[in-house]
Amino acid sequence: MAAIELKESAALLRDWAIRQALPLWATAGFDTATGRFRETLTLAGEPVLDGPTRLIVQARQIFSYALAARRDWYPGAAAVVDKAYAAMVRDYHRPDGQAGWVYSVHGDGRIGDPRRDLYSHAFALLAISSYIRTTGRREAVVLADQTLAFIDCDMHAPSSGGYVEALPASRTPRRQNPHMHLFEAMLSLWTTTREARYLARAGEIFGLFTSRFFQPTPGILGEYFDETLQPAAGEAGTIVEPGHHSEWVWLLRWFERETGRVVQPYVDALYAHAARHGYDAAGLMVDEVLIDGRHRLPSHRTWPMTEALKANVAEAAAGRPGAMAKAAEVATLLHRHFLAPGHPGGWMDRLDAKNAPAAKDMPASTLYHVLCAIDELDRCAAEAA
Repeated sequence: MAAIELKESAALLRDWAIRQALPLWATAGFDTATGRFRETLTLAGEPVLDGPTRLIVQARQIFSYALAARRDWYPGAAAVVDKAYAAMVRDYHRPDGQAGWVYSVHGDGRIGDPRRDLYSHAFALLAISSYIRTTGRREAVVLADQTLAFIDCDMHAPSSGGYVEALPASRTPRRQNPHMHLFEAMLSLWTTTREARYLARAGEIFGLFTSRFFQPTPGILGEYFDETLQPAAGEAGTIVEPGHHSEWVWLLRWFERETGRVVQPYVDALYAHAARHGYDAAGLMVDEVLIDGRHRLPSHRTWPMTEALKANVAEAAAGRPGAMAKAAEVATLLHRHFLAPGHPGGWMDRLDAKNAPAAKDMPASTLYHVLCAIDELDRCAAEAA
Protein backbone atom coordinates (compact mmCIF):
# COMPACT_ATOMS: atom_id res chain seq x y z
CA MET A 1 0.00 0.00 0.00
CA ALA A 2 2.80 2.44 0.87
CA ALA A 3 4.47 1.85 -2.51
CA ILE A 4 1.19 2.58 -4.32
CA GLU A 5 0.67 5.80 -2.36
CA LEU A 6 4.26 6.80 -3.04
CA LYS A 7 3.83 6.32 -6.78
CA GLU A 8 0.61 8.34 -6.77
CA SER A 9 2.22 11.17 -4.83
CA ALA A 10 5.24 11.17 -7.13
CA ALA A 11 3.06 11.35 -10.24
CA LEU A 12 1.05 14.25 -8.78
CA LEU A 13 4.10 16.30 -7.88
CA ARG A 14 5.98 15.50 -11.08
CA ASP A 15 2.97 16.64 -13.11
CA TRP A 16 2.81 19.88 -11.08
CA ALA A 17 6.50 20.54 -11.77
CA ILE A 18 6.33 19.80 -15.51
CA ARG A 19 3.01 21.44 -16.34
CA GLN A 20 3.03 24.40 -13.97
CA ALA A 21 6.18 25.22 -12.02
CA LEU A 22 8.89 25.00 -14.66
CA PRO A 23 6.93 27.01 -17.28
CA LEU A 24 6.05 29.70 -14.70
CA TRP A 25 9.56 30.32 -13.38
CA ALA A 26 11.10 30.28 -16.88
CA THR A 27 8.68 33.01 -18.06
CA ALA A 28 7.30 35.28 -15.34
CA GLY A 29 10.21 34.27 -13.13
CA PHE A 30 12.95 34.97 -15.68
CA ASP A 31 14.10 38.28 -17.18
CA THR A 32 15.21 37.43 -20.71
CA ALA A 33 16.75 40.88 -21.20
CA THR A 34 19.31 40.44 -18.42
CA GLY A 35 19.39 36.64 -18.21
CA ARG A 36 18.65 36.83 -14.50
CA PHE A 37 15.92 35.06 -12.58
CA ARG A 38 13.44 37.16 -10.64
CA GLU A 39 13.87 37.28 -6.89
CA THR A 40 10.15 36.99 -6.17
CA LEU A 41 6.72 36.67 -7.75
CA THR A 42 3.50 38.00 -6.30
CA LEU A 43 0.89 35.53 -5.10
CA ALA A 44 -0.82 36.15 -8.47
CA GLY A 45 2.34 35.05 -10.33
CA GLU A 46 3.54 38.50 -11.41
CA PRO A 47 7.18 39.63 -11.18
CA VAL A 48 8.18 41.82 -8.25
CA LEU A 49 10.48 44.39 -9.87
CA ASP A 50 11.61 46.37 -6.83
CA GLY A 51 14.84 45.62 -5.02
CA PRO A 52 18.02 43.72 -5.84
CA THR A 53 18.30 40.05 -6.76
CA ARG A 54 20.49 37.72 -4.73
CA LEU A 55 23.20 35.40 -5.98
CA ILE A 56 21.54 32.46 -4.23
CA VAL A 57 18.41 32.91 -6.34
CA GLN A 58 20.42 32.74 -9.58
CA ALA A 59 22.39 29.73 -8.35
CA ARG A 60 19.39 27.81 -7.05
CA GLN A 61 17.38 28.40 -10.22
CA ILE A 62 20.30 27.27 -12.37
CA PHE A 63 20.37 24.08 -10.28
CA SER A 64 16.61 23.68 -10.79
CA TYR A 65 16.62 24.06 -14.57
CA ALA A 66 19.76 21.95 -14.91
CA LEU A 67 17.87 19.20 -13.09
CA ALA A 68 14.88 19.75 -15.39
CA ALA A 69 17.14 19.48 -18.44
CA ARG A 70 18.63 16.18 -17.22
CA ARG A 71 15.20 14.76 -16.47
CA ASP A 72 13.71 16.11 -19.72
CA TRP A 73 11.01 17.90 -17.75
CA TYR A 74 11.09 21.23 -19.58
CA PRO A 75 12.00 21.59 -23.28
CA GLY A 76 13.79 24.93 -22.92
CA ALA A 77 15.65 24.10 -19.74
CA ALA A 78 19.14 23.77 -21.23
CA ALA A 79 18.87 27.15 -22.97
CA VAL A 80 17.70 28.77 -19.72
CA VAL A 81 20.68 27.27 -17.89
CA ASP A 82 23.13 28.56 -20.50
CA LYS A 83 21.79 32.10 -20.40
CA ALA A 84 21.37 32.29 -16.65
CA TYR A 85 24.82 30.85 -15.93
CA ALA A 86 26.49 33.38 -18.22
CA ALA A 87 24.58 36.20 -16.52
CA MET A 88 25.44 34.92 -13.05
CA VAL A 89 29.16 34.89 -13.80
CA ARG A 90 28.99 38.27 -15.56
CA ASP A 91 27.07 40.08 -12.83
CA TYR A 92 28.08 38.45 -9.54
CA HIS A 93 31.66 37.19 -9.90
CA ARG A 94 34.21 39.94 -9.17
CA PRO A 95 32.10 42.83 -10.57
CA ASP A 96 34.02 45.21 -8.27
CA GLY A 97 37.39 43.75 -9.16
CA GLN A 98 37.69 41.95 -5.82
CA ALA A 99 37.87 38.16 -5.42
CA GLY A 100 34.71 36.20 -4.78
CA TRP A 101 31.03 36.69 -5.53
CA VAL A 102 28.87 39.65 -4.49
CA TYR A 103 25.69 39.02 -2.54
CA SER A 104 23.21 40.87 -4.79
CA VAL A 105 22.80 43.18 -7.78
CA HIS A 106 20.14 45.64 -8.88
CA GLY A 107 18.04 45.23 -12.00
CA ASP A 108 20.39 47.49 -14.00
CA GLY A 109 23.39 45.39 -12.97
CA ARG A 110 24.74 47.72 -10.28
CA ILE A 111 26.03 45.99 -7.17
CA GLY A 112 23.34 45.89 -4.52
CA ASP A 113 25.28 44.32 -1.66
CA PRO A 114 29.04 43.73 -2.07
CA ARG A 115 29.36 41.30 0.86
CA ARG A 116 31.09 37.97 0.28
CA ASP A 117 28.66 35.60 1.95
CA LEU A 118 29.61 31.97 2.65
CA TYR A 119 26.06 30.71 2.11
CA SER A 120 25.93 32.36 -1.32
CA HIS A 121 29.36 31.02 -2.31
CA ALA A 122 28.21 27.49 -1.45
CA PHE A 123 25.33 27.86 -3.88
CA ALA A 124 27.53 29.38 -6.57
CA LEU A 125 29.56 26.17 -6.36
CA LEU A 126 26.39 24.08 -6.61
CA ALA A 127 25.34 26.05 -9.69
CA ILE A 128 28.76 25.52 -11.31
CA SER A 129 28.49 21.78 -10.68
CA SER A 130 24.96 21.71 -12.10
CA TYR A 131 26.08 23.64 -15.17
CA ILE A 132 28.97 21.24 -15.83
CA ARG A 133 26.81 18.17 -15.34
CA THR A 134 24.15 19.44 -17.75
CA THR A 135 26.33 20.97 -20.46
CA GLY A 136 29.49 18.85 -20.19
CA ARG A 137 31.61 22.02 -20.16
CA ARG A 138 34.27 20.96 -17.70
CA GLU A 139 36.25 24.17 -18.16
CA ALA A 140 33.92 25.65 -15.55
CA VAL A 141 35.83 23.58 -12.96
CA VAL A 142 38.39 26.39 -13.03
CA LEU A 143 35.79 28.80 -11.63
CA ALA A 144 34.83 26.31 -8.91
CA ASP A 145 38.46 26.02 -7.88
CA GLN A 146 38.91 29.80 -7.91
CA THR A 147 35.88 30.11 -5.65
CA LEU A 148 37.19 27.49 -3.26
CA ALA A 149 40.60 29.17 -3.19
CA PHE A 150 38.94 32.44 -2.17
CA ILE A 151 36.95 30.70 0.56
CA ASP A 152 40.10 28.99 1.85
CA CYS A 153 42.25 32.11 1.77
CA ASP A 154 39.85 34.80 2.92
CA MET A 155 37.03 33.09 4.82
CA HIS A 156 38.73 30.25 6.70
CA ALA A 157 38.60 30.37 10.51
CA PRO A 158 41.80 28.48 11.46
CA SER A 159 41.38 28.74 15.24
CA SER A 160 38.01 26.96 15.28
CA GLY A 161 37.67 25.25 11.92
CA GLY A 162 35.09 26.00 9.29
CA TYR A 163 34.49 29.38 7.76
CA VAL A 164 33.29 32.83 8.76
CA GLU A 165 29.78 33.87 7.85
CA ALA A 166 30.68 36.73 5.53
CA LEU A 167 33.17 39.43 4.62
CA PRO A 168 33.34 42.08 5.92
CA ALA A 169 33.10 40.14 9.17
CA SER A 170 30.26 40.88 11.60
CA ARG A 171 29.40 39.92 15.17
CA THR A 172 26.46 37.77 14.15
CA PRO A 173 26.47 34.15 15.37
CA ARG A 174 28.13 31.58 13.16
CA ARG A 175 25.81 28.97 11.67
CA GLN A 176 26.01 25.37 10.59
CA ASN A 177 23.74 26.10 7.60
CA PRO A 178 26.33 27.56 5.16
CA HIS A 179 28.66 24.69 5.96
CA MET A 180 25.86 22.20 5.27
CA HIS A 181 25.37 23.68 1.80
CA LEU A 182 29.11 23.70 1.20
CA PHE A 183 28.99 19.97 2.04
CA GLU A 184 26.22 19.58 -0.55
CA ALA A 185 28.22 21.49 -3.15
CA MET A 186 31.30 19.33 -2.58
CA LEU A 187 29.28 16.15 -2.94
CA SER A 188 27.74 17.54 -6.12
CA LEU A 189 31.12 18.51 -7.59
CA TRP A 190 32.47 15.05 -6.76
CA THR A 191 29.45 13.38 -8.37
CA THR A 192 29.81 15.56 -11.47
CA THR A 193 33.57 15.51 -11.99
CA ARG A 194 34.83 12.47 -10.01
CA GLU A 195 37.73 14.68 -8.91
CA ALA A 196 38.83 13.24 -5.56
CA ARG A 197 39.70 16.62 -4.06
CA TYR A 198 36.02 17.50 -3.83
CA LEU A 199 35.14 14.32 -1.96
CA ALA A 200 38.08 14.97 0.36
CA ARG A 201 36.68 18.42 1.12
CA ALA A 202 33.27 16.89 1.80
CA GLY A 203 35.03 14.63 4.28
CA GLU A 204 36.50 17.66 6.05
CA ILE A 205 33.06 19.20 6.46
CA PHE A 206 31.71 15.86 7.71
CA GLY A 207 34.43 16.04 10.36
CA LEU A 208 33.23 19.52 11.30
CA PHE A 209 29.69 18.20 11.56
CA THR A 210 30.69 15.35 13.87
CA SER A 211 33.01 17.44 16.06
CA ARG A 212 31.21 20.78 16.24
CA PHE A 213 27.66 20.93 14.91
CA PHE A 214 26.27 17.61 16.14
CA GLN A 215 25.66 17.32 19.89
CA PRO A 216 25.71 13.59 20.76
CA THR A 217 24.19 13.69 24.25
CA PRO A 218 20.84 15.19 23.18
CA GLY A 219 21.35 13.83 19.66
CA ILE A 220 20.69 17.10 17.86
CA LEU A 221 22.16 19.46 15.31
CA GLY A 222 22.84 22.94 16.67
CA GLU A 223 22.11 25.98 14.53
CA TYR A 224 23.95 28.91 16.11
CA PHE A 225 27.52 29.06 17.42
CA ASP A 226 30.00 31.52 18.83
CA GLU A 227 33.33 32.44 17.27
CA THR A 228 34.91 29.22 18.56
CA LEU A 229 32.07 27.07 17.18
CA GLN A 230 30.71 26.31 20.63
CA PRO A 231 26.91 26.55 20.99
CA ALA A 232 25.84 30.19 21.12
CA ALA A 233 24.99 31.67 24.51
CA GLY A 234 21.40 31.78 25.70
CA GLU A 235 18.40 30.41 23.87
CA ALA A 236 20.12 30.68 20.47
CA GLY A 237 22.36 27.77 21.44
CA THR A 238 19.33 25.53 22.08
CA ILE A 239 17.47 26.17 18.81
CA VAL A 240 16.91 23.18 16.54
CA GLU A 241 15.42 23.26 13.04
CA PRO A 242 13.70 19.98 12.11
CA GLY A 243 14.07 20.91 8.45
CA HIS A 244 17.84 20.97 8.79
CA HIS A 245 17.80 17.70 10.71
CA SER A 246 16.02 16.23 7.71
CA GLU A 247 18.35 17.86 5.20
CA TRP A 248 21.40 16.44 6.97
CA VAL A 249 19.82 12.96 6.99
CA TRP A 250 19.58 13.12 3.20
CA LEU A 251 23.10 14.53 2.80
CA LEU A 252 24.64 12.01 5.18
CA ARG A 253 23.10 9.13 3.26
CA TRP A 254 24.56 10.61 0.05
CA PHE A 255 27.98 10.87 1.73
CA GLU A 256 27.65 7.27 2.94
CA ARG A 257 26.97 6.01 -0.58
CA GLU A 258 30.02 7.81 -1.95
CA THR A 259 32.51 6.96 0.80
CA GLY A 260 31.29 3.99 2.80
CA ARG A 261 31.74 6.04 5.98
CA VAL A 262 29.54 5.17 8.97
CA VAL A 263 26.72 7.70 9.37
CA GLN A 264 24.03 5.55 11.00
CA PRO A 265 24.34 6.91 14.58
CA TYR A 266 23.98 10.50 13.34
CA VAL A 267 21.13 9.69 10.99
CA ASP A 268 19.26 7.77 13.68
CA ALA A 269 19.54 10.63 16.18
CA LEU A 270 18.57 13.40 13.76
CA TYR A 271 15.70 11.44 12.24
CA ALA A 272 14.34 10.44 15.65
CA HIS A 273 14.39 13.97 17.07
CA ALA A 274 12.62 15.36 14.00
CA ALA A 275 10.06 12.53 14.10
CA ARG A 276 9.32 13.07 17.81
CA HIS A 277 9.29 16.84 17.95
CA GLY A 278 9.33 18.32 14.46
CA TYR A 279 5.69 17.98 13.36
CA ASP A 280 2.43 19.48 14.53
CA ALA A 281 -0.82 17.57 14.98
CA ALA A 282 -1.66 17.97 11.29
CA GLY A 283 1.63 16.41 10.21
CA LEU A 284 3.27 19.67 9.06
CA MET A 285 6.89 20.28 10.01
CA VAL A 286 7.37 23.30 12.27
CA ASP A 287 10.08 25.89 11.71
CA GLU A 288 11.92 25.75 15.03
CA VAL A 289 11.95 23.69 18.21
CA LEU A 290 14.22 23.64 21.25
CA ILE A 291 16.50 20.78 22.25
CA ASP A 292 13.86 19.51 24.67
CA GLY A 293 11.31 19.36 21.86
CA ARG A 294 9.18 22.39 22.71
CA HIS A 295 7.98 24.24 19.61
CA ARG A 296 9.72 27.60 19.60
CA LEU A 297 8.45 28.77 16.19
CA PRO A 298 5.33 26.74 15.35
CA SER A 299 4.82 28.27 11.90
CA HIS A 300 5.54 26.34 8.70
CA ARG A 301 7.61 27.02 5.59
CA THR A 302 7.54 25.05 2.35
CA TRP A 303 11.20 24.06 2.47
CA PRO A 304 11.17 22.00 5.72
CA MET A 305 8.41 19.85 4.24
CA THR A 306 10.51 19.19 1.14
CA GLU A 307 13.47 18.23 3.32
CA ALA A 308 11.27 15.92 5.41
CA LEU A 309 10.24 14.29 2.14
CA LYS A 310 13.88 13.86 1.03
CA ALA A 311 14.89 12.44 4.40
CA ASN A 312 12.12 9.85 4.35
CA VAL A 313 12.87 8.89 0.76
CA ALA A 314 16.52 8.38 1.74
CA GLU A 315 15.53 6.35 4.78
CA ALA A 316 13.09 4.26 2.76
CA ALA A 317 15.99 3.40 0.44
CA ALA A 318 18.07 2.52 3.51
CA GLY A 319 15.35 0.15 4.73
CA ARG A 320 13.95 2.14 7.66
CA PRO A 321 10.52 0.70 8.58
CA GLY A 322 7.69 3.15 7.95
CA ALA A 323 9.79 5.66 6.01
CA MET A 324 8.12 4.97 2.67
CA ALA A 325 4.65 5.52 4.14
CA LYS A 326 5.89 8.70 5.84
CA ALA A 327 7.33 9.97 2.55
CA ALA A 328 3.98 9.45 0.84
CA GLU A 329 2.19 11.25 3.68
CA VAL A 330 4.57 14.23 3.61
CA ALA A 331 4.29 14.47 -0.19
CA THR A 332 0.50 14.60 0.05
CA LEU A 333 0.61 17.29 2.74
CA LEU A 334 3.19 19.30 0.78
CA HIS A 335 0.89 19.42 -2.21
CA ARG A 336 -2.31 20.01 -0.25
CA HIS A 337 -1.12 22.78 2.04
CA PHE A 338 1.68 24.52 0.15
CA LEU A 339 1.52 23.89 -3.62
CA ALA A 340 -2.16 23.52 -4.50
CA PRO A 341 -3.28 26.71 -2.68
CA GLY A 342 -0.76 28.83 -4.56
CA HIS A 343 -0.82 30.31 -8.06
CA PRO A 344 -0.36 27.44 -10.57
CA GLY A 345 3.31 26.56 -10.44
CA GLY A 346 3.88 28.58 -7.30
CA TRP A 347 3.33 28.00 -3.61
CA MET A 348 2.03 29.35 -0.37
CA ASP A 349 5.48 29.64 1.15
CA ARG A 350 4.50 30.21 4.78
CA LEU A 351 1.66 29.07 7.02
CA ASP A 352 1.06 30.38 10.52
CA ALA A 353 0.86 28.29 13.68
CA LYS A 354 -2.79 27.48 12.89
CA ASN A 355 -1.85 26.32 9.38
CA ALA A 356 -3.49 29.34 7.73
CA PRO A 357 -1.78 31.00 4.73
CA ALA A 358 0.66 33.69 5.87
CA ALA A 359 2.87 34.37 2.82
CA LYS A 360 2.99 37.78 1.14
CA ASP A 361 4.72 36.60 -2.02
CA MET A 362 6.43 33.61 -3.66
CA PRO A 363 10.24 33.56 -3.23
CA ALA A 364 12.02 32.02 -6.20
CA SER A 365 14.58 30.40 -3.90
CA THR A 366 12.01 27.80 -2.83
CA LEU A 367 11.97 26.05 -6.23
CA TYR A 368 15.36 24.47 -5.52
CA HIS A 369 13.96 22.69 -2.47
CA VAL A 370 10.75 21.58 -4.17
CA LEU A 371 12.29 20.25 -7.39
CA CYS A 372 15.05 18.40 -5.57
CA ALA A 373 12.42 16.70 -3.38
CA ILE A 374 10.27 15.80 -6.39
CA ASP A 375 13.32 14.36 -8.16
CA GLU A 376 14.19 12.20 -5.14
CA LEU A 377 10.57 11.09 -4.69
CA ASP A 378 10.13 10.27 -8.38
CA ARG A 379 13.26 8.12 -8.51
CA CYS A 380 12.27 6.33 -5.31
CA ALA A 381 8.78 5.64 -6.68
CA ALA A 382 10.26 4.24 -9.89
CA GLU A 383 12.30 1.77 -7.83
CA ALA A 384 9.50 0.83 -5.42
CA ALA A 385 7.98 -2.61 -5.81
